[in-house]
Amino acid sequence: MLTLVPPFTINKMTTYIYKRLFVLSLAVLAAFGCADNQDDYLKKAERQYHFTKAVTEDDALFPTYSLAENGKITRELVKSERQLKERLTEMAPIQLPAENAPLTDDQKDGILRTYKSFLRSHREDALLIRHVRNRYARVILEDGDVINSDDYALIAFLTKELIDSKCGRFALIMEGINKVKGHVADNEYSLLVGDFKNQILTSLDLHKQAQAALPGLIQKVKDSPETTGELRKDFMIALYEKDDLSPRIEKLEKYLLEAERL
Repeated sequence: MLTLVPPFTINKMTTYIYKRLFVLSLAVLAAFGCADNQDDYLKKAERQYHFTKAVTEDDALFPTYSLAENGKITRELVKSERQLKERLTEMAPIQLPAENAPLTDDQKDGILRTYKSFLRSHREDALLIRHVRNRYARVILEDGDVINSDDYALIAFLTKELIDSKCGRFALIMEGINKVKGHVADNEYSLLVGDFKNQILTSLDLHKQAQAALPGLIQKVKDSPETTGELRKDFMIALYEKDDLSPRIEKLEKYLLEAERL
C-alpha cells in the first residue's frame, strides 16, 4: 500500500535534509575547493576520513518550522536565514545588565517592555520574530537567571515563547515546564505540556523521515555527474554518512519519555 506524505510534511523534512547537507557541502568546498590539483594531491593519502563534529548552538535545537516558499527549499533561503541570524546579533535589541546577578523587578519589567515592543514593531517579519523569541527568551531565562527565580508567571510566559518559536529548544522548555508545575493554572500548564509533546513528536517524525531519505541522497551524490573530482565525491559521501541523525533521534526519544512523565 502506498502511503502519501502531505506536502507540508515533505517541506519540513526537506528543510532538515537541505540545511544539514548544505552545511556539510560548505565543509566540502572549504576542504577541496581551492586546489586545482586536488585529486592528484589527495590520491597520495589513504581514503579514510575521520570526523569530529564541531558543537554549535544549533545542536541544541530541533526546529519544526519550514523555510519553504511555494513548496521549495533553496540554498538561497537557507543562506537568507543565516544572514538574518547574523543581523539579529548585530541589532542586539535586548541588553541585559553587565553584572552577573539576578534581575531586579525593575530590570525585568524594562527588558520585557523592550522585548514585547520589538515583537510588535516587527510583527510582519515572521522569521525574525521566530528567532527573536528563540534567542531572547533563552537569554532572559538563562543569562538573566530568571529560570532560577520564583517568578513563575514570567518563566511560563518565556517558556511559551520558546514553544511558539518552533525552534525546538527542548532542554530549556523542559526545564521551564518542570519549574512552573504546581505554580500556574492547570489549563496553562496543560497547554504548555501538550504543545511541547506535539513538537517533540513532529520533530522526531521529521528526523526519522530525513534519516530514511539519506541513503537515496547519498546515492544521488554517487551518481551525479555534477560532483566533480573522485576524492571530493568520496569525501562528501563520507560526510553525509557520518551525519546520519541517529544521536539526535535518540535525544528526541529521551525528551519524549520525559515529556510523558510531566
